[in-house]
Amino acid sequence: MTSPQIVRGSCLCGAVAFELEGDLTPIQLCHAERCRKATGAAMAPEMLAPAAGLRFVRGEDQITRYEAPLLDTPPAYRRAFCRNCGSPMPQPIEGTPFAGVSPGVLDDDPGTRPFRHAFCAQSAPWATPTDELPRFDGRPPRPRNMGPGPGEASG
Repeated sequence: MTSPQIVRGSCLCGAVAFELEGDLTPIQLCHAERCRKATGAAMAPEMLAPAAGLRFVRGEDQITRYEAPLLDTPPAYRRAFCRNCGSPMPQPIEGTPFAGVSPGVLDDDPGTRPFRHAFCAQSAPWATPTDELPRFDGRPPRPRNMGPGPGEASG
């Protein structure tokens, strides 16, 4: 029997360190305006990890959270980040068994790679995708192995 995968991560200043245990999803490249503004980049790489497998090794008290006003439907847009250096930190997603993770803060190879672009209709005019990954103008369909999301019926 193999041990569950553990992937380590930390912030830029080193005040916060965490571990993720369990299977990580492939990386989605999000072009939504909110994601671009939260990262200062053309797109935000994002992935999911089991929330039950998220453990802060140090500095959890150094994390600040921001919740943006709800635009359309729940869940709310939330960001967690190190209050010292601003690095995005993982956080559980309300109503799901997952934590959202920005893979740029991982210290280890997550063993997964980008698989699609989301919210391409909101792409910055200076940064359109040039790779061959699938593109979605809005929210892409939920992968079957993730089960229903908040407010979604299974089936």
